[in-house]
Amino acid sequence: MRRIAGLLLGSLLLLDLPLLAQETQQSQPAIPAQITDLDQLLDAVKQEQREQRARNAQREKTFLRDKQQQQALLAQARRDFELRQRENQPLVGKTEANAAQIKQLQQELEAVVRDMGDLASTFREFSGDFSAVLQQSMITAQLPQRSAQLQALAAADNQPTIEEIESLWLLLQEEMTEAGKLALFDAEVVTPDGTAAQQQVLRLGTFSAYAGGDFLRYVPETGELLVLSRQPAARYRSAAQDFSGQPGSIVALTVDPTGGSLLGMLSYTPSLRERIEQGGTIALIIIALGILGLLMAAWRGIYLGLVFLRVNAQQRNVDAPQPSNPLGRVLLAARGVSLQEEDLLQLKLDEAVLAELPALERGNGVIKLLAATSPLLGLLGTVTGMILTFQAISLFGTGDPKLMAGGISQALVTTVLGLVVAIPLLFSHSVIAYISRSMIQRLDEQCAGILARTAERQEGGQ
Repeated sequence: MRRIAGLLLGSLLLLDLPLLAQETQQSQPAIPAQITDLDQLLDAVKQEQREQRARNAQREKTFLRDKQQQQALLAQARRDFELRQRENQPLVGKTEANAAQIKQLQQELEAVVRDMGDLASTFREFSGDFSAVLQQSMITAQLPQRSAQLQALAAADNQPTIEEIESLWLLLQEEMTEAGKLALFDAEVVTPDGTAAQQQVLRLGTFSAYAGGDFLRYVPETGELLVLSRQPAARYRSAAQDFSGQPGSIVALTVDPTGGSLLGMLSYTPSLRERIEQGGTIALIIIALGILGLLMAAWRGIYLGLVFLRVNAQQRNVDAPQPSNPLGRVLLAARGVSLQEEDLLQLKLDEAVLAELPALERGNGVIKLLAATSPLLGLLGTVTGMILTFQAISLFGTGDPKLMAGGISQALVTTVLGLVVAIPLLFSHSVIAYISRSMIQRLDEQCAGILARTAERQEGGQ
C-alpha cells in the first residue's frame, strides 16, 4: 500500500516540475540593462526580493494543492486495496486449506517412500548375501542358472515388485529343499590333469559329491567340480560307487560337513613317501636299519621257533637223540663216556652246551644295537633339522614360516621314525632273548638230568 502511494506522489511531482519551471521563467522580472548608481541597485534588489516572495508563496500554494490531491489519491488507493483484499479473502482461505492438505499428503508420501525404501534396501541386501551363499553352495553345480537370476535381482535399482520378491522366496525354498536330497545329475567334471568331461555326479546335500567313485570338490569361483588329486581310502570311494550303481540301496556314505574343505586339505597332506623325503638322508638310514633289524628279528624268531619245536620233540624221546636239534647233539656228546668218568661227562656236557650257545644267541646283540641306535639317529636328525631352521631364520628372518618348514619337518620326521623303529625292535629283542634263554636253560636242565641219572646208576651198581 505504501509503495503504491509513493509511486502516485512521485508521478505528480514529476508532472508539476515542468509547470513550476515554466512559471518561474514567466515571473522572472526584466532586469535593467545597466545599473549606474546605488539607488538603482537597491531598488533592483528590493524588487527582486518582492518577486521572490511572490514566487515562493505561489509555490507553497501549488505544493499544498498537490499534497491534498496526493492524500486523496492515497485514500482512494487504500479503499481499492481493502476492497481487493475483501474480494481475495475466500481465495486465501482456500489456498491455505490446499497448502495444509498438500503438506499432509507430502508427509504420507514420505512415510510410504521411507517404508518402500527400507523394503528395497532389505531386499537388495538379502539378495546380495544370498547370492554369495548360492555361489558357495554345491547345488549351484547342478542348477547354475540360479546365480544369474539372483544377481539380476540384487543389481536392480528400482523398487522390488511382487514377482521379484516371490522369485527370491522360491530360490530360498529351492535351496533349502535341495540341501536335504541325494541327487544324481550330469555335469562337467574336471580331472586332475585339467581335462573336462561330462559325468554322472552324485550329490549328497551340500556336503559331498562323487563321480565315478571319486570324491569331487566344488570351486565357487569357477563353478566347476574338480576330482581331488589325492583321494581318501578306497573303502570310502567304493561305498559311493555302489550307491551310484544302485540308487535305491542303503549304504554308509562319507560326508564332509565343511562342504569339501576337509577333503581339499588332502591335497596338502603329505603322503608316507613325502614324509620320508622330508626326513632326508637320516630318515632313509633309520628306515634301512629298521628293515635290517626286523629282518634279523624275523629270521631269529623263525629259527628259534623251529629249534623250540625240535627240542620239544627230542624231550619226548630222550633215549633216541637226533643231531638235528641242540638237545640231541648234547645227548650225543654224552654217549660213549663211562659211568665212572663223571668229571669227563661233566666236561663233555659243558662243552656241548657251550657249542650250542652261539647258534642260540646269534644276532641278539645286533638287534639290540639297532634298537638303541635308531632313537640316536632320530635325535641326530632333530638336531640337523633345527640347524637348518636356524640357518633359514638367520638368512630370511621369521616373516615366512614356509622357509622354516623344511628344517622343522626333518627334525620331527626323523624323531618319529627313530621311535617307530626302536619300539618294535626292542619288543623283538626281548622276545628273541627270552626264547634263547629258555632254550639254554632247558639244555642246562637236561645236562643236570643226565648227571643225576649217571650218579644214580653208579650208586645202583655199587
